Amino acid sequence: MIKSMRLSFKKISLCMKLCVLFLICSISLAYANDTYAQKTEFSITVTNQTVKSVLKEIENNSDFDFFFSNKYVDVERIVSISVKNENVFKILDKLFAGTDIVYSVLDKKIILTKKGVSDQNKLASVFEIDQTKHPISGKVLDSNGDPIIGANVLEKGTTNGTITNIDGEYSLNIENNAILIVSYIGYTTNEIKIGNQKVVTIVLKEDAESLEEVVVVGYGTQKKVNLTGAINVIGEDVFKDREAATVSQMLQGSSPGFNFSISGENGFEPGASMNITIRGMGSLNGGSPYVVIDGFPGSLDELNPNDIESISVLKDAAASAIYGARAPYGVILVTTKKGKRNEKVHITYSGSVIYKTAQRLPKGLDSYTWARVINEAGNNQGGHPVSNETVDRIIAYQKGDIDFIKQSIPNYPEGAAVTGAYPEGDIWNHANLNFANTDWWDIYFGHSINQKHDISLQGGNERVNYYVSGGYMDDGSVINYGTDTFSRYNTFGKVNVALADWWDFGYESRLTKRTREKPNMTKEGDYSFMFRHIARNYPITPLYDGYGHYMFESHIPSMQAGTDKSDELDMWHTFRTEIRPMKGWKINADFAYEVNTIETAKAKKYIYVYDIHNKPFVDGVSVPNNLTRRKYINKYWASNVYSSYDLNINDVHNFTFLIGMQFEKNDNSWLQGYKTDMISDKVISFGTSTGNVVLTEALAHSATEGFFGRLNYNYKERYLFEANVRHDGSYVFRNGKRWGTFPSFSAGWNLYNEPFWKSIEPYVNTMKLRASWGQLGNQNVSPYSDIMLMPISSNKLNWIFGYGSSAPVGYTSAPSIVNNNLTWETASTTNIGIDLSFLSNRLTFTGDWYERRTTDMIGPSRALPGVLGANVPKENNSTLRTRGWEISVKWKHTLRNGLSYEVGASLYDDKSVVTKFYNPTGTLSTWYKGAEVGDIWGYTVYDLFRTKDELDSYLSQVDMSFIGSNWNTGDVKYEDTNHDGKVNNGKNTISDHGDLKVIGNSLPHYQYTFNVGVSYKGFDFSMLWKGVAKKDAYFTRYATPYWGFANGWWESCLTPDHMDYFRDEEGTKYSGLYEGKANINTSAFWPRPYLNSTQEAKNKNNPNTRYLANAAYLRLQNVQIGYNLPDKIITRLHLSKVRFYLSGENLLTITKLPHGIDPVAPVGWNIDGTGGNGRFTYGADRVYSMGLTVSY
Repeated sequence: MIKSMRLSFKKISLCMKLCVLFLICSISLAYANDTYAQKTEFSITVTNQTVKSVLKEIENNSDFDFFFSNKYVDVERIVSISVKNENVFKILDKLFAGTDIVYSVLDKKIILTKKGVSDQNKLASVFEIDQTKHPISGKVLDSNGDPIIGANVLEKGTTNGTITNIDGEYSLNIENNAILIVSYIGYTTNEIKIGNQKVVTIVLKEDAESLEEVVVVGYGTQKKVNLTGAINVIGEDVFKDREAATVSQMLQGSSPGFNFSISGENGFEPGASMNITIRGMGSLNGGSPYVVIDGFPGSLDELNPNDIESISVLKDAAASAIYGARAPYGVILVTTKKGKRNEKVHITYSGSVIYKTAQRLPKGLDSYTWARVINEAGNNQGGHPVSNETVDRIIAYQKGDIDFIKQSIPNYPEGAAVTGAYPEGDIWNHANLNFANTDWWDIYFGHSINQKHDISLQGGNERVNYYVSGGYMDDGSVINYGTDTFSRYNTFGKVNVALADWWDFGYESRLTKRTREKPNMTKEGDYSFMFRHIARNYPITPLYDGYGHYMFESHIPSMQAGTDKSDELDMWHTFRTEIRPMKGWKINADFAYEVNTIETAKAKKYIYVYDIHNKPFVDGVSVPNNLTRRKYINKYWASNVYSSYDLNINDVHNFTFLIGMQFEKNDNSWLQGYKTDMISDKVISFGTSTGNVVLTEALAHSATEGFFGRLNYNYKERYLFEANVRHDGSYVFRNGKRWGTFPSFSAGWNLYNEPFWKSIEPYVNTMKLRASWGQLGNQNVSPYSDIMLMPISSNKLNWIFGYGSSAPVGYTSAPSIVNNNLTWETASTTNIGIDLSFLSNRLTFTGDWYERRTTDMIGPSRALPGVLGANVPKENNSTLRTRGWEISVKWKHTLRNGLSYEVGASLYDDKSVVTKFYNPTGTLSTWYKGAEVGDIWGYTVYDLFRTKDELDSYLSQVDMSFIGSNWNTGDVKYEDTNHDGKVNNGKNTISDHGDLKVIGNSLPHYQYTFNVGVSYKGFDFSMLWKGVAKKDAYFTRYATPYWGFANGWWESCLTPDHMDYFRDEEGTKYSGLYEGKANINTSAFWPRPYLNSTQEAKNKNNPNTRYLANAAYLRLQNVQIGYNLPDKIITRLHLSKVRFYLSGENLLTITKLPHGIDPVAPVGWNIDGTGGNGRFTYGADRVYSMGLTVSY
């Protein structure tokens, strides 16, 4: 029975065991019946094969069946045997020679046992079997009767399982009355009660939900198999148990084609939003995807992630065209959760505790090292910023020699502690006379502990279904000082009522309250400058003065002397109805009303510091104290009315027709008040302020209207076609130019529905080819561009009438010329795609290539004579071409033991090139024909001037006066690449660019993701990696976190990363990184440091190949480990789910950028794009969380 019982532990029924027992007990009486065994002969030759293979060979060539227990008979033992015309007795004697195995033969039944076992005990030694189990076998088929390969067959409540073979067959030993769970991707999971059946054929039905309503598209849904556009679906798993502060942060790495950059100059501040683009740059004038939430525009980051059911990313024009002018650069279509009809009440709570800490922070220099290298940089231009006396005090302070310090400072205040602060006159020194040893990175950055709570209730009956939720989260800063927090409250409700079998009515309400509070540092450059202050704080500045008060130069008093608070309240009310007059015909009408209110209050209090006598005084930078309040209100109305009709002709021809209209209107206004001289820091109010009030007000209105239609056709779901058209009108254009019509077409071919595919299907399960083309308008024009506006100003002519005039002087200026011909930018997109699945749909692949041409972009007009006296208006005269590709692959499988795992990866890239732009001179300072977006023009630099002879020789041949003067060893050696004897930028044009060339590109290229998920016996693990393989950045001299040394010792930001700088002189106790010759470093990476703007600018301000930074990175975006309590435990608790989890965000970042610069935060020629301040900015924090989810 080896072939029938597959040489596993022999499992037979009780009846068979009794029969065999009877046979065994009869062996001594019936041995004469072994005639078949004696007469049947074999010829077998095997070398280095298992005993199992020999026994199987005998079974295959005879009627013998072997019975044995694997516990006693080692059938995996390797043997070599050669017999010719021998009976089974001879073969078994040779096979088990030298072992303790004996055999008993009864006609055609052969039992293998150990020596010494009596006939009565032979059964027990052979069949160690639980009588409650029996074998089951059969097939798993689809509804057409075709076998399903790789279906999972599992005995419920155990890990006992198998998968079907290429013929759909399975076999398993199961408990009596067991239940089999049979599942496969794309089919509804089936549970079958087996009873005492031996052979069971199981038929799985296609999962109608996954096949017919998988993808939500504009104004409806479509079967995924019938999609012809480029659409990616993001499931709710992306948001499950994630502790990133906003939805946009969670979406990183979720879809190929997504490009993310941080929104705003403050980096990953608490509650930070991400800018998202789809498939590269859409227009030179900017362009972002259209976010639609349940049919109406909204903000991703106002949503509670737990309320999201799915997100459809519409990438090409065919998929986006139905939304018209709002969606030329893609659509992010969000569907929120809802209740289900006939669903029991379901309550879910999830909560987590979140721990945040900074990552990749620099390590500051100790004060002695800092003073010496600053002095060395100062010496390079004849300065010595830190006096020798101060250096001596620094040394003494680090040694704890307080007596020396007091003796070296005349009249040190009695009773004041020695903290490193130097008494200068009546105040503590603010500059370079202090002698402390402070690591400001360690002082400022710590950790925060936050929390997140969500609760939802859903259910329904035959007529009503509902979903209600509430959530709260806070996101505190890792900055130790000042108030720096973000919090979000969400409530959400959705109810749908079936007024009749043909009429549904729905109502949806969403409220979001977001609060952001941060230090108000207006007098010191606002909040974003806080990070600049942290980066450039020098270590000789103490944290405290001699009496324990914060030093002013620590900037902590400024951070604590006022807040900038913003409260946003966003309320949505949506009403929906659907009427179904007849089969296949639907009429939908939606209406939404939103009120968005933002109130801000910026209070700047007096900053109190203390003199050397411990007496407080107000620092002049905070005078006068002041309060600014602003209230912004936006009211939004929108409605959609559309109707669709499905027509099926003989299950062959399938049509869907859709027509509709959309209207929206915005009214927004803001009123701002500013008042000085608050009489109390405790009561922050205009009523407690005595200064003058300055009021500012603004009003704006907008409206759009559109009509749309769509036709879908498929022939047997084999040949697919879709056409869309949108006719849009926008308020931003004048009459006659307001309306535009934008079509799109797409087609697809499901090859796997062709008859010839049956022979290929076992290997390539599905294959679909897609192609699309479409046009969409872009209304990215400033409002009222068609109206000649005359700005009104006040108090601007006091330079004529005298300063301090008692009454402001109002005036207006001539309006700019308008262009009445301004109209839509047009984005035309072509997309070609392929979708494949292999190996029973375990392996899937999607690939797309696309091209988008944005024509009639708003660009500069031709120059007019200067005597015109007004700015020249812009016109539609520019073109941008973007090309790119995307590939994604995913493997998903469940093993026989119940372990499920999946692995996914994606890779994508795009490039945008300007193909038309009015730039008659071809200057490089603006766009030009042929310019690739993100290009960095720069000089070629291979090395520094290492020796004086090298410097003199090069300068005698090459004129570098255009770059700078007073050249020295250690300065940057710019190459004369055009060999004209000088280094310059020529005329700085595309035709004459001197020694400039394109040296890099600042946009991310070859972006990739990698994700893994595993689940087994209630445990699950997942991780997501995201990276950019190619990205360049050039930082000007203002970016001190990159360069270290700046144009003044007070601006420098020095860390160990910057110590490999050029130096060719011996060091001393007071100057140089090291003393003596050890200080010399002529093979350095960084150039000779200067503390002079002119000298350092020549080495840093001109982009070049040597200091072009590699901004590529790889980040571990998310890791999760979870455990779900078993059903038998949660059932006793009367619950449906209990889950514990640990989660982490941004746990590891691999990049070649210096510490303190986050590769995802703003990176460019100037670190913050301002061209002057080079601020260090908020990097992405490491986030650890521990959470619990309970469902009832």
